[in-house]
Amino acid sequence: MNHEVDAAVVLSGQFDPRPYPFPYLAVVANMGMPGTIVSALMTAAGMLKEHGWELVSVADTGGTVLQLTAFLKRA
Repeated sequence: MNHEVDAAVVLSGQFDPRPYPFPYLAVVANMGMPGTIVSALMTAAGMLKEHGWELVSVADTGGTVLQLTAFLKRA
C-alpha cells in the first residue's frame, strides 16, 4: 500500500481511508491553477477529517512543476 493518494481520487470518493493501515498520509494535488490546487487539497483534507484525519502541514513538493502535498495524521 502506498503512503500517498492523489487529491482527485479523494475528491471522487474512490479512496476509502478506513482500511489504510499507516498513521500518516500524504495527499498530492497537481492539477490546474494554483487556486484550484489549494482548493482541491483543502477539500480533500476536509473530507478525510470526517474519517479521523488531521491536517499537519502543506508543502510545495513539485520542484519545477506545480504540486502541493498535504500531510495528515490520524487524530
